[in-house]
Formats: sequence, structure tokens, C-alpha cells
Amino acid sequence: MNITTTTTTEPAGKRMHNGSVILTDRHCQKRVAKRTKIYDRKCPGLYVSITTTGVATFAFKFTHPETGKQRTGWLGVHNPETFTVEDARSKVYGLKAMGGKAVAETMRQHRATKAKLGKTVDEIIEERIDWMKTPVRKPDGEMRPRLESWDNVASHLNRFVRPRLGKKPASEVTKHDIATLSNDIAAGKLGVPSVANARHMRRAASGLFNWAAEAGRDYVTASPCVNLPKLDPEHPRPLRRGDQDFLARPRPG
Repeated sequence: MNITTTTTTEPAGKRMHNGSVILTDRHCQKRVAKRTKIYDRKCPGLYVSITTTGVATFAFKFTHPETGKQRTGWLGVHNPETFTVEDARSKVYGLKAMGGKAVAETMRQHRATKAKLGKTVDEIIEERIDWMKTPVRKPDGEMRPRLESWDNVASHLNRFVRPRLGKKPASEVTKHDIATLSNDIAAGKLGVPSVANARHMRRAASGLFNWAAEAGRDYVTASPCVNLPKLDPEHPRPLRRGDQDFLARPRPG
């Protein structure tokens, strides 16, 4: 029996019995032709909703203690590195242990968190650029941009990060995304091959996601720019014939 996004009024227990599986990370990574929900037999109430673009989001069905109605709480986006099926189960077990009112309040807070974590990379790039170029008073008393090299950082974000990842929720970007992008830049799939540009892109993206993860913003839970595979070393550009002739000329004195 395939589970779709259609909302039903049947009891959660019956739906779990008829359409659940022992949920695994592999289930969360499957490709689907339409939005699909898969319920977890091991942890009743937990399910994952998978979109056609491959984004898998965990949620939890529970009964509101005051209204007696069934409600759904958002738990987080599946990430094989930072938020797995086991992580989602642990979160649900913890919620159930807190009792009904605590579950309702926690889920209310989760909804507020979801709004922040839904921001796209495009949106946080815009905020980051505005933040970097905002004039602040420097130690010498002059007003200058908060990050004086902001235009160079913005260039790498706009040229490389935005075209590839801009429409994606920032909280769903993985280190695989960053590693693939930097490899493609170095290999010339986004223009002239350049290890230097790949390195600059990584530095700009790291600054972006670290900034996005700071308390008060919380657009991402952690930066995906950690433990990336090392880039190949950069080699000097071979000298052209004219350069060789110039360097070979005797110097006066």
C-alpha cells in the first residue's frame, strides 16, 4: 500500500498498522514520482515525507491534550550526516516521555524553527551581503563596510554558490553539495578550470554558513563546509615565450 499526501481521518494506529515499514535512511533517499509519506513501524507517529526533488522531512503525529484532535509536528530534514532516522526516533521518544502539554509546546517551537530553516540559500546570501557591506565605525574612527573585502566575497557567492544551490533551503545543503561544487569549479565545469576559484568559493561558503548558524539567526543547524576533501595543490602558470624572453634579458648594473 502506497502512502500519499492525502489527509485522512482514520486513527493513527490503524494507518501505522496498514502502511508502515521499519524506516531506514535508505527509504529517505529513494526517488519518488510524487510526494510520498512513509510511516515508521518501529516508532508509531513518526513518518518521513519525501518530495520529487529528493528532500525528505521527518514529522510526528500526536493528539493535542486540550483539543483531543490529531496534530502534526515538524521534526527536521533528513541528512545522512547530521539528522538520520535514528535521530528522528530519539527525538520522538523524548517528546513522548515529556507528556502531552510539553509535546504541544515543543511542536509549537518546532514550527517557528521550521520557518527559519526554510530560508533558501539565495535569501541568506542576500542577507549576508547586506550584513557585510553595512558601514560600521572602525578603530580609526572612520565608517567603512563591516567586511571591507565584501565585494570579493559577494562575487564568489553570486558566481558559484547561487547558480548551483540558490533555490535549495540552506538547511538542506550538505558537505557533498559543497565538495561537488568545488570539484566542478576546479575541473572547469563552471568556466575556466581554477583550483583558486574553488578555494575562494569554499572560503566564501564557509563564512556564509557559519554566519547563518550563529545564535539569533539559526538558519542552519551546522555548517556543511567542514571536513571537506582537500583540493589539489595549485601550480604556477607555465611561462609564455614572451615572458621567458623578458626574464632572460640581462639586467642593468
